[in-house]
Amino acid sequence: MGEVLARYVDDKGAKIGAAGTLAYSVQALAPFWADLTCDAVKGSTCRLYERERAKPRTTTTTTKTGKTITRTLSASPSTVRRELGVLQAALNHAHSEGLLIHPIAVTLPEAGEPRDRWLTRKEVAALIWCAEPHVRRFIILSIYTGRRASAILELIWTRVDLDTGVIRFRAEGQAETNKRRGRIRAPRQLRGHLLRWKGYRGTHVVSFRGKPIASIKTGIRRAAERAGIEGVTPHVLKHTAITWAVMKGLSVEDAAEYFDTSPETIRKHYWHHSPHHQERALEIIERR
Repeated sequence: MGEVLARYVDDKGAKIGAAGTLAYSVQALAPFWADLTCDAVKGSTCRLYERERAKPRTTTTTTKTGKTITRTLSASPSTVRRELGVLQAALNHAHSEGLLIHPIAVTLPEAGEPRDRWLTRKEVAALIWCAEPHVRRFIILSIYTGRRASAILELIWTRVDLDTGVIRFRAEGQAETNKRRGRIRAPRQLRGHLLRWKGYRGTHVVSFRGKPIASIKTGIRRAAERAGIEGVTPHVLKHTAITWAVMKGLSVEDAAEYFDTSPETIRKHYWHHSPHHQERALEIIERR
């Protein structure tokens, strides 16, 4: 399995948009799976891996100031499911390359119900107030565009047209994936922010000391801790953006187009927040 994972990273790593996520997943998979042969991949071993990853483990890190931080962590079912999805992709690739005679199926944990966590306007204001400048930019872009963290962190100024207000989150020639990016017309509030930020150095819209940022998770966590807000992640900011828009009355079709998200996803995860949710049904049922 170690050879299968290594081959997958070598062949596909550079072509995958979320290369960092792939690296983290392989790092988590390798200690358990690397020395096993491929025929060991079955339901029982997948469930054993899930139990092993669920065990609390202690990590210690040292900051630049010399402060030691100790945390106790355990992998959530959604994290394990994502990691085993990478294992499945690696096995599928090995089979397509002729390294495996027969396809091998990975048993995935049950997908849990998504958390309906979104922030209030008061919480977002507190978060922005407590954030460092580069994190503040990220939060504002997230709230106005509803894009994934990777799309925002990779956004460069050459894809921002300040005259027309169009932002292109996907580079010319870049293949679209299921993690859709697309383009938007920036709201006037965001255009105002962009005009002010343009004078700062750096090729990327969100940068730290003029350099691109690989991950914003730590900055978001620190801002949330200062603000005393729990459950804040980059994805929660994206979720908040779409939720607010739907709450204001944005239709499924308009929300799907603006946020470059499928109508099915809007209906499943956000439409219950709309003032028009079940409106027609309620009108008919309430008729005398």
